[in-house]
Amino acid sequence: MSAGEAEYTYLKVPPVADLRACVGLVLAGMAARARIGVGRLEEAVELLEGFHSESAPTSFRFAVSEGTVVAEVEEPAEGGGSRWRTVVELVS
Repeated sequence: MSAGEAEYTYLKVPPVADLRACVGLVLAGMAARARIGVGRLEEAVELLEGFHSESAPTSFRFAVSEGTVVAEVEEPAEGGGSRWRTVVELVS
């Protein structure tokens, strides 16, 4: 999926453990929107939740394109700035 064809949904989760579940809610909603089965959804949510920081806000973005959901996490890039790293890709 190229950046030009995807529309992203962004989620910034504060460093509060109780809000970590928001990532799963968004991913489940995106999977439903793409009509993807939930067979491996729990594993995908656990993986994404593992990126949630308890010391600073964590930024995630999600995209749906042609039956695929991509979930990315923002991380620091070499030389400064940041980049988006694909963490989960669910395919129907």
